[in-house]
Amino acid sequence: MEVKVVPISKDSLEWQCSLLKIGGLTVLLNCGWNVCLDPELLNPLLPHLSELDLIVLTHADIKHLGALPYLLGKHPITCPVICTEPVCRLGELSCVAYLEDRDKYQASPEEFSVDDVVRTFMSRITTLSYRETYNLQVRGRTLAACALPAGHHLGSACWTFHCGSYSVLYAVDFDLRCNRFLDGLELQRLLPTSRGAAQPWDLVITSPLPTLGGLLPQQGMQQARQEASVPTKALTEARTIKEQLLLEGTIATLRRGGSVLIPSDVAGSVPEILLLLDAAWEQDRQLSSNYPLVWLSSMGDMVLDHLKTRLEWMSKEVLARFEERIASNPFMLRNVRIFQSLEELCSAHPLSRPKVIISSSPDLESGDARELFMRLCGEPTNLLWFLGLPPAGTLARQLVNDFVLQHATRKEYRLQQYLKQALPEEQLRAFYETKIQELSESGAKLPAELAMLKAEFEEMGRIKAEEGLAPEAVAPFDDVAGAAAAVPGAGAAPAS
Repeated sequence: MEVKVVPISKDSLEWQCSLLKIGGLTVLLNCGWNVCLDPELLNPLLPHLSELDLIVLTHADIKHLGALPYLLGKHPITCPVICTEPVCRLGELSCVAYLEDRDKYQASPEEFSVDDVVRTFMSRITTLSYRETYNLQVRGRTLAACALPAGHHLGSACWTFHCGSYSVLYAVDFDLRCNRFLDGLELQRLLPTSRGAAQPWDLVITSPLPTLGGLLPQQGMQQARQEASVPTKALTEARTIKEQLLLEGTIATLRRGGSVLIPSDVAGSVPEILLLLDAAWEQDRQLSSNYPLVWLSSMGDMVLDHLKTRLEWMSKEVLARFEERIASNPFMLRNVRIFQSLEELCSAHPLSRPKVIISSSPDLESGDARELFMRLCGEPTNLLWFLGLPPAGTLARQLVNDFVLQHATRKEYRLQQYLKQALPEEQLRAFYETKIQELSESGAKLPAELAMLKAEFEEMGRIKAEEGLAPEAVAPFDDVAGAAAAVPGAGAAPAS
């Protein structure tokens, strides 16, 4: 028997996926994907799919589980999939939100659909509690997997594996600090044993530090607050320099008449930033009266409901406060309003008015965050916050390189933007017929929607042949009328 790690993702800062071979068993450690959803990135994993005995997930975002619906839908994988209950529920919402964001301004992804996501997370995943051991018995061998709190996101976990005499610790993207609603990584459960000796792990797998980390401005997340530069009671809610600077920059921008855009993933940094801003707005009624605090997400209401009902997964501080004051739920937000679409937001609060907008797609590659950036970037009074280092090759990373590292004050970008363009019925039918033919010739499985259209087209062709009608005499499929196809366009947008 041996212990071996086979990396699948070339850049684990962008997406997480690797294989652990322990005691003759094979475990897939996370099943993430990059923001492009490129199937070719998964090619190194395909030869190992038949060997998988277990799939383990740590976080509820695309980086850690984005490829799971695709792989389970396209390949005959039968092994168990385990994660904590919040990762399962929030992971489903993250995948659905990401697909909807792409569909708004890009061609719909062909890799997997919302149906694949729902099917995967509703029927294929076994959920566990923290410190609950999952025992897997395969081919006469037993593997024990246990999840421990990792901080960072709700339900995120570090995993320990024991098989025979081998022990492995898998701890990626964890957080040592306690934030506003989560405790940090429990080091005391991973290190101390009898007489103070360290746990004899045969292998520890963890995350590398960002290569640009030393070049980015460092402010000390755990340092105490400094003297405030913006006079407002809201700053009393800041616990660290990081929070103080975020509040100061945000409030100063609003008072200058600008808006603040904070792109973030649905289940990652959003909960903590919502708690901080809602508490700050509660301290200063002038902020809540004059500057709307909005969360733009089609999944926002559902994510917030999941957060409200999972207090048992949160920090000891949150639980103690809830027990002292019944109904003291930290996510009963009084100053945050959720909007499902950009059109709904603009009708309620025109973009010309100062406001704080938290939106999905932290990489600015898709969704409403990208569209908002295109509309707001030309005005120097507006402010864009990044809550982490964006993946390489994205618009967000390019902005960090140019404006944070290179200290640019203005730069013009040529970006590809997709628009939804309504097609006449004849062109729309020709578009779908061509698409169906291409997929059929390639041997790929038709998505449910296209399979239904193909059946309708064949039925219409049969009717035409029986009645001897000309092609133009056959009415097009009603459900196709009024649909739209995504067509690419190009445009230049300055950034300030």
